[in-house]
Amino acid sequence: MKLRKYSETEIPELVSIVNEADKDEYEFIPYTDEDLQAELRPASTILLATDGQDRIVGLAYLRQDWYGETVTTCARPGTDWEEIESFLLTAIEPHNRTGHITTSVDPEDKERIAFFTARGYRARSSLYQMVVDLDRPAPSLGLPDGYTIRSLKPDEEERLIKLANAAYNSDRLQPGILARWQARDPDFRADWVHVAEHAEELVAMVRGCSDRDYNEHFNARRGYLGPAATLPDHRGKGLSKVLTARAMDSLRQHGMHTACLYTWSGNPPAVELTKHLGFRLGHEWKIMHQSFR
Repeated sequence: MKLRKYSETEIPELVSIVNEADKDEYEFIPYTDEDLQAELRPASTILLATDGQDRIVGLAYLRQDWYGETVTTCARPGTDWEEIESFLLTAIEPHNRTGHITTSVDPEDKERIAFFTARGYRARSSLYQMVVDLDRPAPSLGLPDGYTIRSLKPDEEERLIKLANAAYNSDRLQPGILARWQARDPDFRADWVHVAEHAEELVAMVRGCSDRDYNEHFNARRGYLGPAATLPDHRGKGLSKVLTARAMDSLRQHGMHTACLYTWSGNPPAVELTKHLGFRLGHEWKIMHQSFR
């Protein structure tokens, strides 16, 4: 096997490989060329593996996600996937930028868990998909004194970005985010973002939207909640719970039958918040971690 640099001209072949390899994954939605391009665009490193006939047999890439620097590996079906992915993993790991790499694995996929465990990765947490039915109004919750909740105004994008990036201590949102959210979901408007205000400052937010790709593929009416953010000085006051309940009611009014969000086991307050609002576990992925320091 050899390594080859990635070129966008090879996207159609890579889409075919990824879709065939991942077709049995939970809620899998086949990639289009545009989907895979968008997935790979923020990647810091992309490597391809080729066989003796110079055919692409695997793909690996590193990118920064909200829970850390992640690695994704994929091998062409019908080949020795373990040999290919081991080759790619060994080649791409030295390109990590943070000293830590994670990858997500379905707990029921014992082969892949064993694959990463044998290479030094350890399961340290889980990513949870939480799902709730929207067949009734969300619980009515009170607000602390001095706080108000409302919908975001179209001209408040800069304030929203400032809030989210301060809450996450990173550049989580970039200018033009409202337009990008609407491009993904044509029904989306600024008032689908719910915010809490204190002393004329935005201090917490939750976004609601249609889970468009899921709905189109599975003929469903599911909403999606996220991202959510609260400034450090305003945490522990129940703002996320109030905003999430408001967002749930908004999605129900927009015709959604269910809603989902994603959180992780390392954030127990968020897990408890969702359960209090009626969410149940939809699916779990193990987050396998490797440190290079």
